[in-house]
Amino acid sequence: MDRIREAIELAGRSGVTEMEVRDSGFHIRLFRSSSSSAAALPASALPQDRKPEDVQSLQVIPPPIADEIRPSEHIISAPAYGIFHQRPAPGSSPFVMVGDKVEKGQQVGLMESMKVFSAIEADASGTVMELLTSDGEEVDAGAPLLRLQ
Repeated sequence: MDRIREAIELAGRSGVTEMEVRDSGFHIRLFRSSSSSAAALPASALPQDRKPEDVQSLQVIPPPIADEIRPSEHIISAPAYGIFHQRPAPGSSPFVMVGDKVEKGQQVGLMESMKVFSAIEADASGTVMELLTSDGEEVDAGAPLLRLQ
């Protein structure tokens, strides 16, 4: 909440009409519309010396996720922040590849966080349709890793 307040104060002081802030998985976009009504920001979220009229609009942009999830599809997401590994060891075969059938509870990858490796298991059964994260890629908690159908 402090980051949002700081961004609002900076936007208000500078008089910019649009501002975007990205920092370690945090992403917001502030912009002033041509109308004078405040939208999408409760007054309680504003710093004490600001009024809703001072900020025209706030849009919180969620982290990017898979394009479109169809009802018959399921996304396996990262359980925590870390580095996603598709293989048990360098040079070995990946846990799963596109087209593989997986069962609920089957290991589909590894998550490395602070030099500790944790198994990532499928939370649903299905066929791997797409690998959404590269081997060795740093991901945030909730980031999409695999698309199942």
